[in-house]
This record gives sequence, structure tokens and C-alpha cells, in this order.
Amino acid sequence: MSQAALASPSPAATSYNLFLIPSHNVDTTVSTISNQLKQHQLSALYSQGYLPHITLYLTEYPTTNLKLLQQQAQQLARQWHQFPLTLKHIERTKGDWLMLKVSNTRELQRLADTAAITVSPLRSMDPKVPAWVSHYPEKLAAFQRYGSPNVFTNFEPHITLLAQSDPQKLTQFMADYGDKFQSVNFKALGIGIAAVNSNGQAKAVIARYSFAK
Repeated sequence: MSQAALASPSPAATSYNLFLIPSHNVDTTVSTISNQLKQHQLSALYSQGYLPHITLYLTEYPTTNLKLLQQQAQQLARQWHQFPLTLKHIERTKGDWLMLKVSNTRELQRLADTAAITVSPLRSMDPKVPAWVSHYPEKLAAFQRYGSPNVFTNFEPHITLLAQSDPQKLTQFMADYGDKFQSVNFKALGIGIAAVNSNGQAKAVIARYSFAK
């Protein structure tokens, strides 16, 4: 029997999202948008109990590495102070998802880059490639190298409002509300960790680490 056949199976893996915790007015804004979506018979992620968050680095990890991930996230948070950001506009994707786009400041990009560099060594080395990534060669290359498609030059900060939805209802929502969204300023307060579903969404936070004020 070959050594490969004798090798132990890969450890169980879980997708953990290392995300930015926004100030409370973001929840208020997302709640308002959720109610507007409901008027168009669209069920926002927020109305389903999912948490508004801004992903910094999302990938699969051996579940045995969760404690190490928490330690690294805590150390990272200690190096940062709270900083300002802006909810810019609502964007409908080509796949009929709905995103609330966030300003990508130098500070936020640096935090996301540092997060990826710090915790990527803890990740699973054979994560499953999301189907949509194959359509974006530059994101596929990033995924193969870092285990996540939205890192470094591919980092696009946002809050997901709605997974793939009815195109006609989305068109009407954008005309009535989405295109009229006024930007909102908020603060980045810290880093959180959550286990997420296949859409990268979470209902419960595993850990929170606050930035210095």
C-alpha cells in the first residue's frame, strides 16, 4: 500500500469570516434598506437574521485552528485604532445580488492586507473554489494563492444586502430607493470572527475584538 493511501484524512474544515465591525448606525441604515426591500417583496439578509459586516478575509480553516485564529485576530485588533469610513452607494451586481459599497480608504486596505497576511498561514490548503470565481481569472489566481478571491488588489469592501434575487423586483427597488441612497459616515470599531454559510453570511459572532479609541 502506498504512503498516500496510508495518509490520515484532512481535518474537518469550516469557513470563518474575519470581518470589520461597524458602528451602530450601519445597522440602522441596513435595517431601513431591509424595510424598503420588503416593500418590493424582497427578503433582505438582515430581515433573515444575518449580521451586517464588512469582510476582511474569508476562507476555510481546519476547525482545530479556530483558537489560533482568535489569538491572531486579537493581536491584530490591538494594533489598530478606530477609523472613519463611508457607506457610498447601493450596487446591483451582474448576478442580481445587492451590495452596499464601502469606501476603500488607505487604512481599510492596509487592515485587510495585514489580516490576509497574518491569518492565511492558518487556512486549509485545499479549499473549495466558489463557482463564480472561475469567471474572473485574476480572482481565481488570488484564490489559488491565498485561499480567498477578494484580497489585496481584488479587495472590494461592501455589505451584502441581498443574495441573488428576482431581476424585475430589483429593477423596481433600484428605481424607487437604491439609486437615491445618500452616503452615510460611520466608524470601524473592531474585528469579529464568525462561521459562515456558502454565501459568506453569519448569524452569530464567535469573537469580537475592539480597536483602541
